[in-house]
Amino acid sequence: MTNSDWLTFALVAITGFYAWATFRILRANELVVEAMREQTEALLRPYVIATTTVRTGTTLVCLEIQNTGKSPALNVRLKMDRDFYPHAENREHENIAKLPAFSQPIESFAPGARLVFLLGVGGTIFAPGVDEALCPRVFHVQAEYDYGGRTYSEDNIIDTRPMLHSSVVQHPVATEIDRLRQSLEKGVKLKQ
Repeated sequence: MTNSDWLTFALVAITGFYAWATFRILRANELVVEAMREQTEALLRPYVIATTTVRTGTTLVCLEIQNTGKSPALNVRLKMDRDFYPHAENREHENIAKLPAFSQPIESFAPGARLVFLLGVGGTIFAPGVDEALCPRVFHVQAEYDYGGRTYSEDNIIDTRPMLHSSVVQHPVATEIDRLRQSLEKGVKLKQ
């Protein structure tokens, strides 16, 4: 082999190495782009969640469905795995699992949108002897919805048991307004 043959062989080997390295860089870039796409989708997509809340200043327990994401959820289908009768009263027309939000699709559920359903007063739904078939303490709310050509499914376990024997949350401004109202009522009664 002549020197030019060795140089040609070396150039072919170096070119082959550069082609392999370029291919590896291309694959790495494709993975980075895919990760960025997934992160962007996770940041922008809707998230339909279900949780329980207690109305401030009361023991009124509510089921809240909310879109906490940045985009509207489309064709939302909510389902409850068990019937729930507010205030432990067996009135079929008030069964939350049969209400329109749970029995009919919601065309569009905007970001920040909330649906609030009254479950009942804590003293009633947690009373000893309340039938679990009327007011289950643990149930599932499933939300299926579309966004960006994909279908998402969220399964929310609702467990009301931690609320049992919990304190009533008081809003400090509302408490002060109530004290002011009581003071004004006392002042009016004294003048009469």
